[in-house]
Amino acid sequence: MLIIEIKKHKNFASIVVFVDVNKKILLLKRPNKKNLTYAGKWGFVGGGSEDYETPKETAIRETAEETALKVLPEDLKLIDKIESPDKREVYVFVCNKYEGIVRTNSVKEEHDDYDWVAVDELGEYDMPDNSMPLIKKALSAL
Repeated sequence: MLIIEIKKHKNFASIVVFVDVNKKILLLKRPNKKNLTYAGKWGFVGGGSEDYETPKETAIRETAEETALKVLPEDLKLIDKIESPDKREVYVFVCNKYEGIVRTNSVKEEHDDYDWVAVDELGEYDMPDNSMPLIKKALSAL
């Protein structure tokens, strides 16, 4: 009898910096709920992994859930790996090729709002401190 041990991947998160044809960045506004990381701030598409997912699979699933955009694995480019406030690894991707449009009803399931923001207007959005360096990395990677 062959016994195979299947190991669960460690928990991580994936986020995606989306850049449209006009070089605008997609931001989602987190709900202002107690005990929510970055509550009330504007951030990127993404979230935690599920069992046996790769970082790209997590990014693709979270993108579909949060925005209804469709992304292919080859259109995600890894630009960084950072640590979240809860000490998880976070894989940061940039993407400028995707199908569809952001659907408000998808966004509203987990966020309060979304916006495509021009780079020179990003300062008007309350984002986590590490967001601007990630955006700069994303834009230079395209």
